[in-house]
Amino acid sequence: MKDQFVIAYLADFSMTEAVVSHACQLARMLHKGLILLYVEDSRYKHLPTTAEAEQTLMQIEASHADLKPAHVALKGDTREVINALPTLLNGVVAVAGVNSHAHIGALTHPRRVLRNFSQCKIAYLTVQQPLAPNDAYTDVAYSIDFHKESKEKLIWASYFARFNHSQLLMLHYAYTDSGLYNKWHNNVLFMDKFFAGLNVSYTSQAIQGRALFPETIVCDAAAKAHCSLLISVTTDTRSRDVVEWFAGAQEDRIVRNTHLLPILFINPRNDIYVLCD
Repeated sequence: MKDQFVIAYLADFSMTEAVVSHACQLARMLHKGLILLYVEDSRYKHLPTTAEAEQTLMQIEASHADLKPAHVALKGDTREVINALPTLLNGVVAVAGVNSHAHIGALTHPRRVLRNFSQCKIAYLTVQQPLAPNDAYTDVAYSIDFHKESKEKLIWASYFARFNHSQLLMLHYAYTDSGLYNKWHNNVLFMDKFFAGLNVSYTSQAIQGRALFPETIVCDAAAKAHCSLLISVTTDTRSRDVVEWFAGAQEDRIVRNTHLLPILFINPRNDIYVLCD
């Protein structure tokens, strides 16, 4: 048995191939175990029962025997199960399918996924399509801005560089305000020191323009640079402004990005769980 696990969250089995393909890649990359998770939540209609799900989960297991995955089918509250993933299943990262065309009440609807993972204590990868055969997260993007939360992306960026030999692309705005520039520069100095200790390198690219939701421009730039994954920190609900409460946070937009770029989200928490490496 492995010490920690990648969790393939199969909400309603509608996106099994997408979720499992990415979860398998992460398990191989991190040398962690793989658990297929299904939750029968009475709040959602027309879901398979746990008994029905068991049959499907065993079939998926059989088709990925090389990784020796385990499966868990539970009855309960989806959010409570997801919140408990680090202690319940020793999860270190989860994978969830997102369908921009799903009914608003469906478990794979973008806002529903973000809501169910809003208090998650591990990183979670949202995916819209199966992993391409020649795609192994070779190029990974992340942004560094003037917010201190930007630094929370660095440990996962380092995992991709160290365990997957991914090329890292740091995207940033060209700040003209001296106060914002100094805060951004301090974050970059922290990043340089952190990466130097791990022998991790990166390239940087300035991005132009301003937007109500800056991470949407970051996502566009990452896709244009042919990156295969973007690391992003979610908006802390305690710091949302009036516009975000009415228009939604920027992760509401990048999670369903038209580039179909997988997004690895990290919730800004003091008790976030990371790898044992």
